[in-house]
Amino acid sequence: MIGNRLCWCGSNENRPFSDEYVLCAECGTLISIVGLSDDELKVDDDEGAFYGKQYWLEHQSKDLGFPNIFERARKDLLDRNLHWLRTLLKYKAPPSTVLELGCSHGSFVALLRQSGYDAAGIEMSPWVVEFAKTTFDIPVFVGPVEAVDFGDRKFDVIALMDVLEHLPDPVGTMRLALELLSPGGLLLIQTPQFKEQMRYKTLLETNAPFLEQFKSNEHLYLFTKESVAKLFKQLGAEHIKFEPPIFHQYDMFFVVSRDPISTMTEETAAEILETPSGRFVQALLAQKVEIEKLSDQIKIIDADRDARLQQIHTLTKMIHDLQSVAKT
Repeated sequence: MIGNRLCWCGSNENRPFSDEYVLCAECGTLISIVGLSDDELKVDDDEGAFYGKQYWLEHQSKDLGFPNIFERARKDLLDRNLHWLRTLLKYKAPPSTVLELGCSHGSFVALLRQSGYDAAGIEMSPWVVEFAKTTFDIPVFVGPVEAVDFGDRKFDVIALMDVLEHLPDPVGTMRLALELLSPGGLLLIQTPQFKEQMRYKTLLETNAPFLEQFKSNEHLYLFTKESVAKLFKQLGAEHIKFEPPIFHQYDMFFVVSRDPISTMTEETAAEILETPSGRFVQALLAQKVEIEKLSDQIKIIDADRDARLQQIHTLTKMIHDLQSVAKT
């Protein structure tokens, strides 16, 4: 364990937040003060390392209550992966090259390849690398990314889904990621969104969804929108666009680049997917849109029902009050 961890911004001026986190007074990032050391985060031994084999087979399900990797390899395809793909299609079209850092079971890489992207992944555990390769027949490197020799190869997109918060050196890793981008390339990132107005006591009292993000062994840095923008501006990537995250209760989702960011229309993206494999992806995206519309309609109906019930309760109380007055 570490006794203290400097903020990524270099400041050592911190304010107390909880027993496991402090708040950087300079940039507003939450910093774990009891997380694993840099050496403990390495995967030198796949059987015993924290991010080794057992992280995927036991830790996530037994300690965190998440579905195991076998379930996630199926379920993620139909929710988060489609959400990420739809956003990516706004900014980079197939056959752009994509590298996903921390690709887990590999289903997002597989969906990208099905959509026509030239996609590959990186993971630190040799076991999960082989699992992803076998399960989805995709190219996956054994990382971390700092240890992989790409030669002169560049990528149009580098994706980090729930990875940035785990990095012991986010500045160094993001600097390398930006260097691996081709001209006009971008990073696609999902990470927890801390908000400076959050207070730990209030989060506890309200049982706020963000409490799930306080995994101090793993989540070493929890950024605000302002602090993550400051990190990338420091690295020369000043162009950032925030998108709606799939888990809006506690995440943020954005693209960031050293170059101005342009977008495509949905019509253009749909035309690009007019390929034999792309048509299957189109069908999945269309189905997800319909499900989301139905979900929104249900929310409206539920809100209307709650409002009517409140009116009924109010009228009932008024009637009871009038009856009480009449009896007196």
